[in-house]
Amino acid sequence: MSVRRASLQVLGLMLAGACAAAAGDEPRDGLTAVRQSCSGCHPETAPGHFERISAIRETPEGWVMTMSRMRQVHGLSISSKTKDLVLRYLTDAGGLAPSEAAAGRFALERRPNMQDVNLGEDLRVMCGRCHSMARTTLQRRDADEWLKLVHMHVGQWPTLEYQESGRNRYWWQSATTEVPQKLAALYPHDTPTWRAWKARKHASLVGRWIVYGHTPGRGDYFGTAVIERRAPEEYTTTYTLRYTDGKKLDGSSVAVVYTGYEWRGTATLGGQAVREVYAASEDGAQLAGRWFESEHSEHGGDWTAVRADGAPAVLAAYPRALRRGASEEVVVIGRGLTGAASFGPGTHVEVLSSEPGMMRLRVAVDPAAPLGYRDVAVGGGRGKALTAVYDRVVRVEVAPHYGIARLGGGKLSAVDAQFEAQGYIDIPGEGGKPTAVSLGALPARWHVEPFNEQAAHAQDVRFAGQLDPTGRFLPAGAGPNPAREFSGNNVGDLAVVASVQDGSGQELSGKAHLVVTVQRWNTPPIY
Repeated sequence: MSVRRASLQVLGLMLAGACAAAAGDEPRDGLTAVRQSCSGCHPETAPGHFERISAIRETPEGWVMTMSRMRQVHGLSISSKTKDLVLRYLTDAGGLAPSEAAAGRFALERRPNMQDVNLGEDLRVMCGRCHSMARTTLQRRDADEWLKLVHMHVGQWPTLEYQESGRNRYWWQSATTEVPQKLAALYPHDTPTWRAWKARKHASLVGRWIVYGHTPGRGDYFGTAVIERRAPEEYTTTYTLRYTDGKKLDGSSVAVVYTGYEWRGTATLGGQAVREVYAASEDGAQLAGRWFESEHSEHGGDWTAVRADGAPAVLAAYPRALRRGASEEVVVIGRGLTGAASFGPGTHVEVLSSEPGMMRLRVAVDPAAPLGYRDVAVGGGRGKALTAVYDRVVRVEVAPHYGIARLGGGKLSAVDAQFEAQGYIDIPGEGGKPTAVSLGALPARWHVEPFNEQAAHAQDVRFAGQLDPTGRFLPAGAGPNPAREFSGNNVGDLAVVASVQDGSGQELSGKAHLVVTVQRWNTPPIY
C-alpha cells in the first residue's frame, strides 16, 4: 500500500469518527462514546479493543490528562456528557486495581509536602525531574507502550535530553532501551491482580456510615454519612459532622465511583466547596482518603468512613493523649458502643453522653498510671493503641519536616503550607531501646526564623510571608520587590518553629524547613 493511500485511509477514519460524533445523537453508553469519539485515530481492531487505548491502564486522573492532551494537541472536541461516558468506560476497561494504585494514592489525594515514591536514581533522573514518580506508578503499560511514551515526551519536549541531569549521561540510549524494560517489569500492563479485580463484582456503597478524620491546623472531627444511589456508580451523600469543639462540618456530596472503588466527589462541607478523593476497600466496608478545597488543594482533611452496621468496634478516641494526674473529656467514635468503657490500668471512666456512633466520656488518669499507648474498649468493641498516657512531653517534631509554599499574585493564588506540632514520649522497648510514643498534634506557639545565614542576610523572615496562630504559613505576593536587594522576588528559606508546654511548666521546641518559592503555573490532576 502506498504512503499516500495509507494517509488517506487514516484521514478518512478520523473524519468518519468526527462526523459520527458530530452528526449522531449523544451516545448512551461508554463503549459507543469511545467508538464515536476515539476510533477515528484508534481503530477498534476487535470488539472493545482499541489501538493504543487498550494497551494502557490509568487512574481516573490519568485518563483525564490523556483526554486533555488529545484536546490540546490533536483537536478532540466532545461534549461534557460524552467525556464522562468515555472516562467511565476507560477506567472500567483500563484502570488500576486497588493494590496497584496504593503506592501513589497520596498524589491522587493531592496531599501536600509528601515524600515521593523512590524508584532509584536512574528513574528519578528520567521521570522525576518534571513530575512526581507517583505519576509513573499510577499507570500500566508493556515495554513497547512505555517506549512510545518516551517518544511522545521527546516529541513534545525536545530539550529533555539537554536539561540538567540529562546532558551528563547517555540519556537517549538509556531512555529508549533500559527504561522501557525496567518500567514494564515494575508496572506491566497485564497482571493477575488486575484480571481478578476486573472480574470481581463491585460492592454497593449505599448505606449509613460512621465518619471520622483530622484537618491539619484545625483538629479532629466525626459524625455520620448517609449514602444513596443516584444512578449506576453514582451516589449522593448527606453528612452530619462536627469538630470536637462542637463546630459543625455538615454538608452533602455528589460522587461517581470509577473502577469499582475510586470515589470522586464534589461536595460542600461547612459551607466550603471541596473535592473528595476516596478509595473504597475491596469488600466495600470502608472509604478512606482526603477531601480538599476546590481552589486550594493544600487545604483539606483526612477522611475515614466505615459502615454503621456490623460487629462492635472502637475506631478513634479524641484527644489522642491523656496526662497522668489529670481528668480529660474524651470523645470515642465507634460502632455498637454499648456497655462499660475502659482505657486500661490506672484510669477511671465516667460516661457523660452517648449517641449512635459516639460516646462522650470523662477519663481520669492516676498519677502513677503506666505510660504508653492504650487500647480503648467499649462493651464488646476494642480499638488498638488509640490513645496514649504521658507524664510530660519529651520531644516535639514539626510536621511536615520539610514544606514548600508558593508566592501568589495576578491570576494565581498563593499556595500555603500547613504545619502541626507533634508531641512524643519515649518508653522502654525491646532490648531496652526507647520506643517513641506519639501524642498527636498539640497546641503550640509559632514563629519563623531564617534557615541559614544567607536567609538572614536577605531578610527572608521580613519578606516571604507570615505564620498564623494555627501553624499555617501564608506566603507574600510575587515580586519584583523594590524593597529587597536587587528588587528580588519574595522567596525565602525559613525555619518554622513550634513551642509547646511539656506539662511540667517547661517549654519545648521543634523545627521544620520551609522553602517559599515562585508561583506554580501548571497544576495537573496528578502532580
